[in-house]
Amino acid sequence: MHANKGYLKFLVIILILVTVLPCAGFGASSGTTGEITASGTVRKQGITTYMYGTHVLLDGNGKTLYALRSDSIELDKYVDRKVTVKGDLVKGYPVGFGPEYLEVKAIE
Repeated sequence: MHANKGYLKFLVIILILVTVLPCAGFGASSGTTGEITASGTVRKQGITTYMYGTHVLLDGNGKTLYALRSDSIELDKYVDRKVTVKGDLVKGYPVGFGPEYLEVKAIE
């Protein structure tokens, strides 16, 4: 009898997960495409709940606008500087309720 109760609990948990998780969307965006231009202050990425990006772009109030990465630009050179970045959104992000993820192609 105890084995059946355990099996029933397991099935209920699986049913809840299968029903609820697809609706949550894990913070996924609607898939905006094209070049993004944004201005703010670059900071090194610290420990976060979402753990992607090497740097972040903050607005004037310290709110994270984008997580940043770049294969072509050394973002460390721009830390604590107000800049305008241009780049493309990385597909599959945001996750974990984090910010959108930007591949930086140019910075001014």
